[in-house]
Amino acid sequence: MSRVSDNQRDVRRDYAKGELRRENIAQDPLQQFTVWLEDAQRAELVDATAMTLATVAANGQPSARVVLLKHFDTH
Repeated sequence: MSRVSDNQRDVRRDYAKGELRRENIAQDPLQQFTVWLEDAQRAELVDATAMTLATVAANGQPSARVVLLKHFDTH
């Protein structure tokens, strides 16, 4: 194996900070998004406002890109 491949095995983060359960999710999706965003910001995550935006064209072709959230409000 190459040295790069060996190093990649050591670069891991623990993503098991909690679990997603229906009974803990807000009925309002904007309220739930606010909770998740505030949690990420409090945790001081690198690029806490980075997210994947995915769309599908009329012909069914999917497209996804990473974007940075610049503004969010419920109005």
